[in-house]
Amino acid sequence: MMETAVILSTGDELTTGKVIDTNSAFIADRLFSIGVKVAAVLKVADDPKRLLWALREARALGDLIIGTGGLGPTADDLTTEMVANFLDRNLIVNEQVAADLRRRFEVRSIPWTANNLKQARFPEGAAIIANPVGTAPGFHAILGNGKNLFWLSGVPQEMTAMFNETVLPWIVAQQDRAAQILACTFKIYGLSESNLDDLVKPIDLGNHAKLSFRAHYPDLTLRLTVSGEAVQKQFAELCDRIRAVLSPYIYAEGDLTMEEVVGRLLFEKQQTLALAESCTGGLISQRITRIAGSSAYYYGGAVTYSNDAKIKFLGVTAATLEKHGAVSQQTALEMSQGIRERTGASIGLSVTGVAGPSGGSQQKPIGTIWISIAQENRHEARSFYFHGERERIILGTSQAALNWLRQTLLN
Repeated sequence: MMETAVILSTGDELTTGKVIDTNSAFIADRLFSIGVKVAAVLKVADDPKRLLWALREARALGDLIIGTGGLGPTADDLTTEMVANFLDRNLIVNEQVAADLRRRFEVRSIPWTANNLKQARFPEGAAIIANPVGTAPGFHAILGNGKNLFWLSGVPQEMTAMFNETVLPWIVAQQDRAAQILACTFKIYGLSESNLDDLVKPIDLGNHAKLSFRAHYPDLTLRLTVSGEAVQKQFAELCDRIRAVLSPYIYAEGDLTMEEVVGRLLFEKQQTLALAESCTGGLISQRITRIAGSSAYYYGGAVTYSNDAKIKFLGVTAATLEKHGAVSQQTALEMSQGIRERTGASIGLSVTGVAGPSGGSQQKPIGTIWISIAQENRHEARSFYFHGERERIILGTSQAALNWLRQTLLN
């Protein structure tokens, strides 16, 4: 059974800070969702000695090593060679991969150079992991003693496809064969991690269940895992107890984002949405439209950052802005109504606020936000207050707006 994993990311660009390692965060999140604990995340430069050190440490710490990066054709792409060294195996050219690479280059009219063959060399005995969106395949090597190593492309889009299509299903299959395990993920809004812990602490988990917490702002996730005999009955009972305690704060069960939940509700209830954003700068619109099929319920929106834009595109009156200011209940109400009338959407949602780091006042400190929802028979605005840096305030605002929209649709 795969209980612990080590994530290993390579590349000078990671250790110098020129590139943010999003791969590790993605992999850790997906592993958490299936109950695999990440023991460590190691980042090393393109250096043979450091990479060998990292591989030794990873094998000692985890049942599973998932590495990314260094599979390209250039001189600093050392991963495959170093893994072969680590495993004390030869590098073997996979003729099928080599032929596929040549064909891929020919189709795209890209000149073939000898160094591209480097991407077709793998440690002897390794299984190939297809790369559906790139040129460099990955590989899977058995380390012995129940331990396994997977190595994937460092390009985020390629890594994601390779992990989702090959690595994740393999891990899940191993978990299913090892023991009967049931798990449920609860997505939480409106609680801090400490509040959540206090609320679920009285629940008697017994000897075969555990709760895991993950705080990744603005999301908070609670995962229940149950294993052993009579797992089905115990799992169902514990899920019911958690729902009874946390029902006001659970916005989804499973690996769903707030925007996915909102999108499903809009579609199911045949409602349409238009957005008028100021301080969020289009983030809510971006979150809504990242969901495939959102054109069925999202009409569009306006990012009206200046007062003039609010007047011109939304119909906010100059008198309202002069008397109450851009960050006010009155302005938020006129923004939501304006976008609804101009688009014909069922629901108009607006946000306006002070995201900082400047622009705050004693009356309206940084973090002051107004959100408004306009419907045919309802028109309301609510105030919110968020702490932290600008990006945190903007992200928190987008989550609060989507959550209020979710509650509105449910009611």
